[in-house]
Amino acid sequence: GPDFELCDVISRPDRPAGRGRQLRPNPVKSRALEMGLDCRTPASVNTAEFSKELGARTPDVFIVADYGEILREEALSLPPLGSFNLHASILPAYRGAAPVVHALLGGETETGVTLFRIELGLDSGPVLACSRTAIDPAETAAELEGRLSRLSAELLLEQLPLIAGGETVEVVQDETRATLAPKLKKSDGLIDWNRSPSGVHDLVRAMNPWPQAHGFFVPMQGKAKRVSILRSAPCDKETSFPDPGVVCGVDAESFSVSCSGGALRILELQREGKPAMDTAAYMRGNPIEPGDRFEKTLEKDP
Repeated sequence: GPDFELCDVISRPDRPAGRGRQLRPNPVKSRALEMGLDCRTPASVNTAEFSKELGARTPDVFIVADYGEILREEALSLPPLGSFNLHASILPAYRGAAPVVHALLGGETETGVTLFRIELGLDSGPVLACSRTAIDPAETAAELEGRLSRLSAELLLEQLPLIAGGETVEVVQDETRATLAPKLKKSDGLIDWNRSPSGVHDLVRAMNPWPQAHGFFVPMQGKAKRVSILRSAPCDKETSFPDPGVVCGVDAESFSVSCSGGALRILELQREGKPAMDTAAYMRGNPIEPGDRFEKTLEKDP
């Protein structure tokens, strides 16, 4: 807002990305540079040297969002108004590195963002304000994160004048209701077709864009291949199938795979090393038949 000066942008260091493993800035740094702002990327904000640099800038308040490093007391105590975090859940639910993903995995129909004062515990500080939003049944993690980032900006603009004026009302979190949202591993995307259609669908949404819900597609004709599923929808009709992970229906636009207690329509997918495609386009080059199946691993020849 016009009454507040953004005096520093601090982000994580550039990291190797893509097939060439070239160093690439993260979106925060890229956006800061687009806006003509300087962006510093220290290996750690918790060194004595960098804390001295920060203190020399005489900041009034720190606002942290998805930074990826826990700030220690020396850094937290620098701004006189305090240090605050924007977290992508309604705390105390889903504390940790991956709140959006775990909300989708949990089948939540509502989430939001929380602004809280940072303490030394994990996302445990007193809450200033929350902003809630419904989750669309087809929404992916990438789409939901985009909406929550905009909600975060709106919430911060509402609360900054209160922080500056010492008028915030801070509410202690209820520790009995706290849940965790740990960082993802690539293996978390492996699909277990023994889950319900809604459970697999929630996994597909949660793992998009990373690490993507995936399995090893084994056709009755042709070679097995690793395939990621990017979009899906539970089939309306509840039907029991004796064997999960098997293609049980094919039409012009999609195909369905058996799960526990029903089936899942596959709407968008991606072969390893290939671009993402809607299912209709994919099937034009990769025919799919009832009886084709997904496996968790590829059996190697003896």
